Amino acid sequence: MAADASILGRFVWHDLITTNVDGAVDFYGKLFPEWSIEKLETEGASQYHVIEVAGQDIGGIVGVPEESGIPTHWIGYVAVEDCDAAVKRTVDLGGNCLVPAIDVPQVGRFAIVQDPQGAVLKPFRIQKQIALPAEPIVGRPAWNELLTKDVAAARDFYCSVFGWSSIEQPVEGMGTYTLFRAGERDVAGIMPLPKDAEAPPNWLTYFHVEDVDSRAHTVEGLGGQTFVAPQDIPDVGRMSVHADPTGGFFALMRGASLD
Repeated sequence: MAADASILGRFVWHDLITTNVDGAVDFYGKLFPEWSIEKLETEGASQYHVIEVAGQDIGGIVGVPEESGIPTHWIGYVAVEDCDAAVKRTVDLGGNCLVPAIDVPQVGRFAIVQDPQGAVLKPFRIQKQIALPAEPIVGRPAWNELLTKDVAAARDFYCSVFGWSSIEQPVEGMGTYTLFRAGERDVAGIMPLPKDAEAPPNWLTYFHVEDVDSRAHTVEGLGGQTFVAPQDIPDVGRMSVHADPTGGFFALMRGASLD
């Protein structure tokens, strides 16, 4: 089945990789009561739970052994026409292929790639039909942002791998913000990683909520941490950045267009 051109270059799925599946299901299930989380029966020791919001699957929670050394993190899937070609472009441009392309029956073909600065994503040739909402839905990912040490190099890398274009947009109090675009649609952004940041370059997933402050309070009540307290970004919206109890970073946001 040919990939739907309308979703090419867009983030279509998000997985949480964690060594504590039960803890993650409990934390995120309470933080996002809009989620329905269902365990799938899978072969081997790994666990996979599918996350459903408003009648649509949006991602999953993946269990990995604690001895694997893999830290808890969210990872996004970007829809591509050819997964293998995206992997080749990644490697040719100085990135790495961490997990070679694999097929999942009735789902699609994906791989795990790492950009030259260390951030990871999954190029995904999706097989089943998927519809992305035109407007934000509470509990769904609403934005994806790359935090990186070299914005210009990252911009050039991702535009080459995924066919994105980029534009520079001034943001009051923040300087210039780089937007990635697939066609005429904004699909992601880039921010410079703070110089004192302990975390390596990474992709940050933002989830849409109606009340950022209330959810941020819930994060802390559930044992999570706040790294950026709720704040307004002019003409963008209100946002905050957190980590779940096992260290998985994520963000909350409400877009200014909804006010």
